[in-house]
Amino acid sequence: MRKGRFAVLLALILIFSVLASGCLGGGGVKEKIKEKASSAIESYSESHASSSSYTESEGETGTGTETSTSAYSTWEEPWDAYHPVQIDGNMYLITYVKYRLRVRKEEGGPIYEYEVEKKRGNTKIHVYGKKVNMETGEQEKVDLGEFEVYEYYGKITPVKAESMNSTFEYRVWVMERTEDSDAFFLYPSLDFMALYTSLYGGNTNVVGISITYGDQKFLYYNPAAVGDMSAMPYSEGSTDIVSNVPDVGNVYMSWYGFYTFGIWEVIQGENLYEAKKGSYGAMGYQYNYEIDPDGTVNLGGKSFRVSNVKWTYSLGNVQGQGEATLAANLPIPIEAKGVFIEQGGLNVFTHVKVEDIGFEKVSS
Repeated sequence: MRKGRFAVLLALILIFSVLASGCLGGGGVKEKIKEKASSAIESYSESHASSSSYTESEGETGTGTETSTSAYSTWEEPWDAYHPVQIDGNMYLITYVKYRLRVRKEEGGPIYEYEVEKKRGNTKIHVYGKKVNMETGEQEKVDLGEFEVYEYYGKITPVKAESMNSTFEYRVWVMERTEDSDAFFLYPSLDFMALYTSLYGGNTNVVGISITYGDQKFLYYNPAAVGDMSAMPYSEGSTDIVSNVPDVGNVYMSWYGFYTFGIWEVIQGENLYEAKKGSYGAMGYQYNYEIDPDGTVNLGGKSFRVSNVKWTYSLGNVQGQGEATLAANLPIPIEAKGVFIEQGGLNVFTHVKVEDIGFEKVSS
C-alpha cells in the first residue's frame, strides 16, 4: 500500500507538470496555482536527482533520563504532528523540538549552520483591531480584550550563516489546534503554511501572527477569529519582513528537498528493528536501502530504540546516497543527512539533527 501511494505520488508529479508547463492558460489564480505546482514539483523531482557523498556522523544524539523503549517497529506516519505518539503505553504530544540544520549549496562550498526551535501550546494574548472614531472619522487601534489561544512559536538562530546576523522569531495564534495548523510544526523550518494562511488564506481560525527579525517587526490580528465582527483587522509593519531575512532561502531549500525525499515513502511500513536490505523502483527512480537496528538513543527524557537506515538512489545516470537514524514511534528522523537536491549542477547537502525534544502527556 505504501509503495502504491509512492507510485501515485510520482504519477501526480507528471500531472502537475502539465500545470507547470502553462497548458491551462494565464490568469491570476491559475498563474498562482501554476507557480506553486511548478515550485513544489521542481523541488520534489530535484530531490531525487542528486549525486554527492555525505559526511561522517557526528556521534550519538540526545541526552536525558532513560524511562522507556519503543515497542513499535514500523515508521508509519512520518512528519505527522497532529497525532500523539505512544511511548511505553502512554500517549504524548510533541510540543517542542530543537534542530541543528546544516546546508551546503554546492560541491566543495561552505557549510552554513542554523539552530531551529519550534514550540506549541496554550497561552493568552490581547487581540487588537481597528474601529472608526465617530468624532474624528479616523481609524484607531482598539484593545478587544484577552483571549485564550493556541500558539505556534518558531525561532531560527544563525550559527554559521551566509548573511543572517540576527535571530528570526515568529508566533502564530489560532483559536484551536487542528490538523491544518499542525501541518508544518515538525519540519526544521518555518511554518510556511500557517504564515501564508494567516495573511492570505482568510482562515478564521487564525487569530494573529507576530514576526521579528532584528529591528524589523510585523504584527497582525484578526478580530473575526475571536467573534468580534465590529472591528477590522489590525496590523503593524510590512509583510516583506520574511523576504528580507537573508538566509531564509537556505533554510527553505535544505528543508524542502529533505522532507519531500522519496526514501521516506519507500521505507514507510518497514520493520525498523529487523536487519534488511531492500530495493524499490518506480517511473525511472531506483532506491536501494539497508536497515540496521542500532541500540537506543536518549532524547527528551525518554529512551528510544533506533535503527540506522542507509540508502542509495538513482535516476538514469544520476546517483546519490544518504543515511538516517530513526525511532519507529517518532515521526521525525533523529538525525538524517545526504545530498537531496540537484539544480543545474547545484548540489545541496542537508544534515538535520534533533538536539532536544519535549513531550506533553495526553489521555489515550
